[in-house]
Amino acid sequence: MKKIPDGPYDLPEDRLQNLVELLEGYGRPFMLTSLKTASKLGLLRRIVLICLKNTRDRVYLQKHTPTAPLYAGLWDVSAIGSVTAGEAPGDAAERVLFQQLGIRGARLRAMGTLPYTDSRGSSLSATFFLAGPSPARPRLDESRSADGMFVDQHELEGLALHQQEMLTPELIWAVQSGWIFRKKGGPFLAG
Repeated sequence: MKKIPDGPYDLPEDRLQNLVELLEGYGRPFMLTSLKTASKLGLLRRIVLICLKNTRDRVYLQKHTPTAPLYAGLWDVSAIGSVTAGEAPGDAAERVLFQQLGIRGARLRAMGTLPYTDSRGSSLSATFFLAGPSPARPRLDESRSADGMFVDQHELEGLALHQQEMLTPELIWAVQSGWIFRKKGGPFLAG
Protein backbone atom coordinates (compact mmCIF):
# COMPACT_ATOMS: atom_id res chain seq x y z
CA MET A 1 0.00 0.00 0.00
CA LYS A 2 1.37 3.42 -1.00
CA LYS A 3 1.43 6.16 1.65
CA ILE A 4 -0.46 9.27 0.56
CA PRO A 5 0.64 12.54 2.16
CA ASP A 6 -2.22 13.78 4.31
CA GLY A 7 -1.04 17.26 5.19
CA PRO A 8 0.68 20.28 3.75
CA TYR A 9 3.61 19.88 6.14
CA ASP A 10 4.58 16.67 4.34
CA LEU A 11 6.01 18.85 1.56
CA PRO A 12 9.80 19.01 1.15
CA GLU A 13 11.51 21.52 3.46
CA ASP A 14 12.67 23.78 0.60
CA ARG A 15 9.08 24.07 -0.64
CA LEU A 16 7.71 24.88 2.85
CA GLN A 17 10.21 27.75 3.15
CA ASN A 18 8.49 29.47 0.22
CA LEU A 19 5.01 29.26 1.77
CA VAL A 20 3.24 31.07 4.60
CA GLU A 21 0.35 29.92 6.75
CA LEU A 22 -2.96 31.72 6.38
CA LEU A 23 -4.74 32.10 9.69
CA GLU A 24 -8.40 31.83 10.59
CA GLY A 25 -10.14 34.24 12.97
CA TYR A 26 -8.71 32.61 16.09
CA GLY A 27 -5.13 32.77 14.79
CA ARG A 28 -4.88 29.10 13.87
CA PRO A 29 -3.37 28.09 10.50
CA PHE A 30 -5.82 26.67 8.00
CA MET A 31 -4.09 26.90 4.62
CA LEU A 32 -0.69 27.42 2.97
CA THR A 33 0.02 29.83 0.13
CA SER A 34 2.86 31.85 -1.32
CA LEU A 35 3.84 35.10 0.40
CA LYS A 36 3.07 36.96 -2.82
CA THR A 37 -0.50 35.64 -2.92
CA ALA A 38 -1.10 36.29 0.79
CA SER A 39 0.22 39.86 0.47
CA LYS A 40 -1.68 40.61 -2.72
CA LEU A 41 -4.99 39.43 -1.26
CA GLY A 42 -4.37 40.89 2.23
CA LEU A 43 -4.96 37.52 3.88
CA LEU A 44 -4.19 37.05 7.59
CA ARG A 45 -0.67 35.71 8.16
CA ARG A 46 2.11 35.84 10.77
CA ILE A 47 5.10 38.17 10.78
CA VAL A 48 7.87 38.99 13.25
CA LEU A 49 9.11 42.47 14.19
CA ILE A 50 12.52 42.59 15.85
CA CYS A 51 14.32 45.39 17.70
CA LEU A 52 18.02 44.73 18.28
CA LYS A 53 19.74 46.33 21.27
CA ASN A 54 23.49 46.71 21.62
CA THR A 55 25.48 46.41 24.85
CA ARG A 56 25.01 50.17 25.50
CA ASP A 57 21.19 49.75 25.63
CA ARG A 58 20.70 51.47 22.29
CA VAL A 59 18.28 50.10 19.70
CA TYR A 60 19.10 49.69 16.01
CA LEU A 61 16.70 51.29 13.52
CA GLN A 62 16.66 50.91 9.75
CA LYS A 63 15.42 53.46 7.23
CA HIS A 64 13.42 52.12 4.29
CA THR A 65 14.73 53.00 0.83
CA PRO A 66 12.98 55.86 -1.00
CA THR A 67 11.56 53.28 -3.46
CA ALA A 68 10.33 50.76 -0.86
CA PRO A 69 6.78 49.53 -1.60
CA LEU A 70 5.75 50.15 2.02
CA TYR A 71 6.81 53.07 4.24
CA ALA A 72 9.34 54.52 1.77
CA GLY A 73 11.94 56.66 3.52
CA LEU A 74 10.66 56.00 7.06
CA TRP A 75 12.64 54.68 10.04
CA ASP A 76 11.53 51.24 11.22
CA VAL A 77 12.34 48.45 13.68
CA SER A 78 15.62 46.57 13.17
CA ALA A 79 14.17 43.73 11.08
CA ILE A 80 10.81 42.45 9.82
CA GLY A 81 9.98 39.15 8.20
CA SER A 82 7.31 36.58 7.50
CA VAL A 83 6.89 33.36 9.44
CA THR A 84 7.11 30.48 6.96
CA ALA A 85 4.94 27.36 6.96
CA GLY A 86 5.51 25.19 10.02
CA GLU A 87 7.95 27.68 11.57
CA ALA A 88 7.60 28.99 15.12
CA PRO A 89 7.73 32.80 15.48
CA GLY A 90 10.91 32.54 17.61
CA ASP A 91 12.65 30.50 14.91
CA ALA A 92 11.49 33.01 12.30
CA ALA A 93 12.93 35.86 14.39
CA GLU A 94 16.32 34.09 14.59
CA ARG A 95 16.30 33.47 10.83
CA VAL A 96 15.25 37.03 9.93
CA LEU A 97 17.80 38.58 12.30
CA PHE A 98 20.56 36.62 10.58
CA GLN A 99 19.29 37.08 7.00
CA GLN A 100 18.71 40.82 7.29
CA LEU A 101 21.37 41.94 9.80
CA GLY A 102 23.94 39.12 9.94
CA ILE A 103 23.34 38.69 13.71
CA ARG A 104 23.47 35.20 15.22
CA GLY A 105 22.97 34.00 18.76
CA ALA A 106 21.33 37.13 20.18
CA ARG A 107 18.97 36.47 23.07
CA LEU A 108 15.37 36.86 21.88
CA ARG A 109 12.44 37.82 24.08
CA ALA A 110 8.88 37.76 22.71
CA MET A 111 7.18 40.87 24.05
CA GLY A 112 3.72 40.23 22.63
CA THR A 113 1.57 39.48 19.60
CA LEU A 114 -1.08 41.75 18.17
CA PRO A 115 -3.24 41.63 15.05
CA TYR A 116 -3.21 44.71 12.82
CA THR A 117 -3.70 45.85 9.24
CA ASP A 118 -0.81 47.51 7.42
CA SER A 119 -1.12 50.50 5.09
CA ARG A 120 -1.70 48.19 2.09
CA GLY A 121 -4.63 46.48 3.78
CA SER A 122 -2.83 43.23 4.63
CA SER A 123 -4.05 41.54 7.80
CA LEU A 124 -1.15 40.49 10.01
CA SER A 125 -0.51 38.79 13.30
CA ALA A 126 2.71 40.46 14.44
CA THR A 127 4.91 39.03 17.18
CA PHE A 128 7.33 41.63 18.51
CA PHE A 129 10.76 40.47 19.70
CA LEU A 130 13.47 42.28 21.60
CA ALA A 131 16.92 40.95 20.69
CA GLY A 132 20.16 41.40 22.58
CA PRO A 133 22.08 42.90 24.10
CA SER A 134 24.47 42.05 21.27
CA PRO A 135 28.04 43.27 20.81
CA ALA A 136 27.86 42.49 17.07
CA ARG A 137 27.49 45.33 14.57
CA PRO A 138 24.47 44.81 12.27
CA ARG A 139 25.08 44.52 8.55
CA LEU A 140 23.07 47.01 6.45
CA ASP A 141 21.23 45.34 3.55
CA GLU A 142 21.28 48.16 1.00
CA SER A 143 18.64 46.43 -1.14
CA ARG A 144 16.15 46.86 1.73
CA SER A 145 17.48 49.80 3.75
CA ALA A 146 18.86 53.24 2.96
CA ASP A 147 20.50 53.74 6.37
CA GLY A 148 20.79 52.34 9.87
CA MET A 149 21.50 53.89 13.28
CA PHE A 150 21.52 53.15 16.99
CA VAL A 151 19.42 55.42 19.22
CA ASP A 152 18.97 55.57 22.97
CA GLN A 153 15.68 55.63 24.84
CA HIS A 154 15.33 59.43 24.96
CA GLU A 155 16.16 59.84 21.26
CA LEU A 156 13.64 57.20 20.23
CA GLU A 157 10.89 58.49 22.50
CA GLY A 158 11.54 62.05 21.28
CA LEU A 159 11.11 60.91 17.67
CA ALA A 160 7.93 58.99 18.54
CA LEU A 161 6.51 61.99 20.38
CA HIS A 162 7.56 64.89 18.14
CA GLN A 163 8.40 63.49 14.71
CA GLN A 164 6.02 60.62 14.08
CA GLU A 165 6.02 61.37 10.34
CA MET A 166 9.58 59.98 10.24
CA LEU A 167 8.64 56.60 11.77
CA THR A 168 6.57 53.61 10.68
CA PRO A 169 3.35 52.93 12.59
CA GLU A 170 4.85 49.64 13.84
CA LEU A 171 7.80 51.45 15.42
CA ILE A 172 5.55 54.06 17.04
CA TRP A 173 3.32 51.26 18.35
CA ALA A 174 6.32 49.45 19.86
CA VAL A 175 7.55 52.64 21.55
CA GLN A 176 4.09 53.49 22.92
CA SER A 177 3.66 49.93 24.20
CA GLY A 178 6.87 50.18 26.22
CA TRP A 179 8.18 47.05 24.52
CA ILE A 180 11.51 48.54 23.41
CA PHE A 181 12.24 50.57 26.53
CA ARG A 182 10.23 50.21 29.71
CA LYS A 183 7.89 53.15 30.30
CA LYS A 184 8.35 54.94 33.60
CA GLY A 185 6.24 58.07 33.17
CA GLY A 186 4.25 60.15 30.70
CA PRO A 187 2.82 58.86 27.42
CA PHE A 188 6.21 57.49 26.31
CA LEU A 189 8.86 59.28 28.25
CA ALA A 190 11.31 57.44 30.44
CA GLY A 191 10.92 59.99 33.23
